Amino acid sequence: MDLLRGLTVAGMILVNNPGTWSNMYWPLKHAKWNGCTPTDLVFPFFLFVVGAAIPFSIRNGLQVFPKILKRSLILIGLGLFLNLFGEWDLSELRIPGVLQRIGLTYFFCALVYTEKNLKFRIFLFSFLLIGYWILLGSIPPPGAELPSMVEGKDWGAWLDRTVFGEKHLWKFGKVWDPEGLLTSISAFGSVLAGIFIGEFLKKELELGRSYLKISLHLLFVGFAFLVLGGLWDLWFPINKSLWTSSYTLWTAGWAVLFLSLFSLLENQNTFLLRSFQVLFQPFGKNALLVFFGSGIYARSLNLISVHFADGKKTSLKNYIYVEYYKSWIDSPELSSFAYTITVISIWFCILFFLDRKKIYWKI
Repeated sequence: MDLLRGLTVAGMILVNNPGTWSNMYWPLKHAKWNGCTPTDLVFPFFLFVVGAAIPFSIRNGLQVFPKILKRSLILIGLGLFLNLFGEWDLSELRIPGVLQRIGLTYFFCALVYTEKNLKFRIFLFSFLLIGYWILLGSIPPPGAELPSMVEGKDWGAWLDRTVFGEKHLWKFGKVWDPEGLLTSISAFGSVLAGIFIGEFLKKELELGRSYLKISLHLLFVGFAFLVLGGLWDLWFPINKSLWTSSYTLWTAGWAVLFLSLFSLLENQNTFLLRSFQVLFQPFGKNALLVFFGSGIYARSLNLISVHFADGKKTSLKNYIYVEYYKSWIDSPELSSFAYTITVISIWFCILFFLDRKKIYWKI
């Protein structure tokens, strides 16, 4: 599981640290609204892995409620601090965020999990996804005459404005937030899907099944999720910002297929597998550290100003990018990507060293 988590976290760093947001290769961009790019797989993959780890660490969520609550509050607190860092203005603090969503979805899904309530969780999974579809597709939001999935005019946008206020939402969305409250309903589905697969893996490993057999089973399940998500897309479009039910199934399908691939490589014990492990497991073992740390690092470079003789100034991040990348690489996309590779390489070296020293940030 560390391998998929590591690949996901490395993907997050890759996506979140371009030389400039104006010039990026298309796989590193989010879909403008409906649709799904490789970048749109990253966050649901992480939630999927969060869910897949739960059966390996919890037998009954209610019995470890204090532990679950503590981890969730720490994640939410770190997310709020990350949003506050550099702005230092509580009046316009963005309340939703990536770590906040991880904390919320982990709390809910870990709390309802027990080894003996599989049928209930299958019902809950189906109820959440179908109920969310009915709400967005059939019921008009307050003040509207028709159901809406238009940017900023859907149920989720209305709820976030009502609960948080526009000043506390994503500044680029202005009147809506991609990590808002209502979209967490379907995001719970991403974690629950991970729990189902985590249970399956735990059982198969305890029974001593071969990685080849596990891989074939995962392959079938992954394609099933993809087919269901793809068909649902015809009526309920795949959309990350709304975290639609079809998006939940579609991204879960790809996550399971990646696990199937890693299980197949594990069966063969190939050089490719060992290469993946060297490159990505350090990210997976210190996922929280690198996500939080890379966010602080990027914000710090944007906060530090570089002044020029003519009185102009720019951020240290932009200065580094322009002087050491854009100045000698003709392609804007390539220069931006080269900066990204530098950032992820720096973090790899840090995480590789920490892994060798067995230093991990756990909560």
